[in-house]
Amino acid sequence: MWPHSAGARPWASTLTGKDPRVMAWWCLDGLPSGLAEPWRELWRWCSRPLHCVPPFSPLARSSRDHRNLRRRGNIDGWRQNLEPSNNVEMFPPSGHQDVSERQLDTQRPQVTMWERDVSSDRQEPGRRGRSWGLEGSQALSQQAEVIARQLQELRRLEEEVRLLRETSLQQKMRLEAQAMELEALARAEKAGRAEAEGLRAALAGAEVVRKNLEEGSQRELEEVQRLHQEQLSSLTQAHKEALSSLTSKAEGLEKSLSSLETRRAGEAKELAEAQREAELLRKQLSKTQEDLEAQVTLVENLRKYVGEQVPSEVHSQTWELERQKLLETMQVQPSDSLEPEFTRKCQSLLNRWREKVFALMVQLKAQELEHSDSVKQLKGQVASLQEKVTSQSQEQAILQQSLQDKAAEVEVERMGAKGLQLELSRAQEARCRWQQQTASAEEQLRLVVNAVSSSQIWLETTMAKVEGAAAQLPSLNNRLSYAVRKVHTIRGLIARKLALAQLRQESCPLPPPVTDVSLELQQLREERNRLDAELQLSARLIQQEVGRAREQGEAERQQLSKVAQQLEQELQQTQESLASLGLQLEVARQGQQESTEEAASLRQELTQQQELYGQALQEKVAEVETRLREQLSDTERRLNEARREHAKAVVSLRQIQRRAAQEKERSQELRRLQEEARKEEGQRLARRLQELERDKNLMLATLQQEGLLSRYKQQRLLTVLPSLLDKKKSVVSSPRPPECSASASVAAAVPTRESIKGSLSVLLDDLQGLSEAISKEEAVCQGDNLDRCSSSNPQMSS
Repeated sequence: MWPHSAGARPWASTLTGKDPRVMAWWCLDGLPSGLAEPWRELWRWCSRPLHCVPPFSPLARSSRDHRNLRRRGNIDGWRQNLEPSNNVEMFPPSGHQDVSERQLDTQRPQVTMWERDVSSDRQEPGRRGRSWGLEGSQALSQQAEVIARQLQELRRLEEEVRLLRETSLQQKMRLEAQAMELEALARAEKAGRAEAEGLRAALAGAEVVRKNLEEGSQRELEEVQRLHQEQLSSLTQAHKEALSSLTSKAEGLEKSLSSLETRRAGEAKELAEAQREAELLRKQLSKTQEDLEAQVTLVENLRKYVGEQVPSEVHSQTWELERQKLLETMQVQPSDSLEPEFTRKCQSLLNRWREKVFALMVQLKAQELEHSDSVKQLKGQVASLQEKVTSQSQEQAILQQSLQDKAAEVEVERMGAKGLQLELSRAQEARCRWQQQTASAEEQLRLVVNAVSSSQIWLETTMAKVEGAAAQLPSLNNRLSYAVRKVHTIRGLIARKLALAQLRQESCPLPPPVTDVSLELQQLREERNRLDAELQLSARLIQQEVGRAREQGEAERQQLSKVAQQLEQELQQTQESLASLGLQLEVARQGQQESTEEAASLRQELTQQQELYGQALQEKVAEVETRLREQLSDTERRLNEARREHAKAVVSLRQIQRRAAQEKERSQELRRLQEEARKEEGQRLARRLQELERDKNLMLATLQQEGLLSRYKQQRLLTVLPSLLDKKKSVVSSPRPPECSASASVAAAVPTRESIKGSLSVLLDDLQGLSEAISKEEAVCQGDNLDRCSSSNPQMSS
């Protein structure tokens, strides 16, 4: 148990050998390294002869002072160790086991320190002088023998203490378990009391339920009889009312069928008219499509014509050749006579082209107006047809609602019959509930009896366990308290003995050991007697507590037995009341069976009548539904056809609009190309005029310089006159008076610069007017397109 227990045997053997040096060395080996070195040095000096050690050396004085301090410290330590030994608890709990072991571990090094002090005290006579050596060795040997015996007793006592601690721990565990069992028993007793109270409450509730069941059964029997009579009267009245209502419904259905037939005939006529109108609309659409195709062909022809009129590279090449020829002829004669013919041709071409374009634009505008009018008419017709279809669908919905109302009335009658059936089923369910409640009450009573019996058995077993535990408690407590106190007394005695031994060694070297042993024995006997008395007192107290617990358990057991008897009596009473209730229930069942038989017969009659009327109604309703379905299918088919035609018309209109838009784009492109061509032609003609004027000026200047201008004019007149006479157009267009034809021919043959400029200005004016007319027509076309788009958008949204 101690840290130096392994070295106890050699220490005991050295003590029995009575060798003080060996004992002292062993005590010094047990000290720590810092404390053992000065003592070893002291031992070395003391082991030398006395003449080698000076009497007043500092080593001797320091060793003596150190020894005195060690003695005082050990005495104070033993006094301090006595205080916790006296304050040890009598019954420490199981969790304090480690604390007691720690106290033992702290006390063990103190014992070793005392052994070292004893060994150092044993060495003091050798240090003081040779005269005291023999006496000190004898006293030390005697004390060593006593200490060895005491150490053996201490070891034995330690083993006993260890065993007693183990047994005490086991007993503590058992006591804790028993305490837990006692707590569980107390809880079980409380639970048993709560169960008894619950059983009492359940019995009271069962009595209340029994009374309520009796009252409820009587009331329900009366209500069933009253309801049976009321049902019979209500069924007879309902039968009469159903007959009258069915006859009135049959008449109403016949009238509605006749009205539906008339409506169907009118709708057939309206559908025929709508078909005719749809055919007319188709014809109109076909005509409009043909007109549009013709317009498209005209536009294409115009494009081709305009494309031919547009000057191409070939025309430009021919014009270049003509210009070269004219330049060649200008060397011989002036070109003023050829210019009016070219300008006339250009003007005539432009006039014809303008007339044709204007006529085509007027035709296109008229066709567009006609097409918009036809589209509006078609839209109005489609809207009227849609209104007719919606009105017919509304009428059909009204007829369907009337049929649904009639079917709902029939269902109401069926629901009335079902309500009667539900009332009968409720009565049967109430009877089943009564049976279930009686069965549940019986089961609850059985459970109460079983719970009471099980609680009695459990209480008996727990009381037996408590008695056994109480019987074991005094013996265990006696043993434990005796062992603990014995250990404490031994520790205190040993500590006191050691302190006295040290004091005696300081005061007198050889005290008589026999008297101390006798005194210690007397003290031990007194302590033992005192401990026995305390153990007897604790055993008596424990027995008293156990007796009280037994008395309480017996009293509670008696109370529970009384409660069980009362519950058994109440169970018997409830069984008797349940038997009487069973008789009453049988009587009520018989009455119920009779009422159910009568209700079943009435149900059969009602079902037969309902089946007959239901079959008749179903046949008539099926006929009406088939007719209406046929009419609906016809109208839906016609509506689908009309919608298809409308969709086709809309698609054709969209195609026409797309074509018109494409044609407009093409015409705009053609106009743009024509304007560009006109501009280029005007620029080219202006350049040509400038060149011709420059050449003419050069020719005139050269002729005037040489004086050949008059001769050239005469020759030119002679060559040009026959050609001018042949051409009537040039003669008619040329302004001449009837008096002098020769002067007019000369004036026409010799055109001046002003006539050429006038023809060019007229040509430019014509071109400007043509461009203005084209721009106006484009603006008008754009406005028409915007009107069409605005009119087509609401149509699409509709």
